[in-house]
Amino acid sequence: MQPQDVRGFLFDLHGVLADSWQYHLASWQAVAQELQIPWTDQLATTLPGMSRADSLQAILASAGRQNEFNAHQRQMLTDHENTLYKQFVAALTPANRLPGITAFLDELVAAGYPLALASASANAPAEIKHLGLTPYFPQIVPASSLRASKPAPDVYLAAAGLIHQHPEDCVAFEDTVTGVRSAKAAGCFTIGINSQKLPQADAMFASTRELSIAAVQRVLGQLNV
Repeated sequence: MQPQDVRGFLFDLHGVLADSWQYHLASWQAVAQELQIPWTDQLATTLPGMSRADSLQAILASAGRQNEFNAHQRQMLTDHENTLYKQFVAALTPANRLPGITAFLDELVAAGYPLALASASANAPAEIKHLGLTPYFPQIVPASSLRASKPAPDVYLAAAGLIHQHPEDCVAFEDTVTGVRSAKAAGCFTIGINSQKLPQADAMFASTRELSIAAVQRVLGQLNV
């Protein structure tokens, strides 16, 4: 992709627009404690980007209890985590936006680029509202419309459709391995936002502070030299 070929920008929510993964992790840590399962650094590293069902399975598997609980009981546990998380969501404010994100979004809007949110979270509309980001993302992909969560490409295909663009003409921003896989599977040029290298990402920035149109154009140009 050449810089002049970019037609839109697609954003993950957790870890890209706001540091809200910490709240999911806090909620899951509480669930793990209730199940008397030790919370580990490995879980804190593995869970970001996973669906609720996969997160629960990872927690259970970490203690060799992956075969416990029937489908109804698992649903009750994931619903419980969601209830805990919603308490954190209600406390979100624009101050929870990650550094540099507001300026970058303003720059993109001023340049005329369409933006879309690529989040499979059912809580995304509420989070975006509390963060004061609705003007940037007036339309959000309904989580219920997605057949599969990340790393499947569904959410990125749907997000590109919201702005009437082909995924191949969009730049996606992700902060997890699972998210990068999703964006790449959809065909997006994918920029990772993480201090650690994310496999398959086309380019990396260590922090949202580094984001600007010029910086994105620079990495696009470097990869096409």
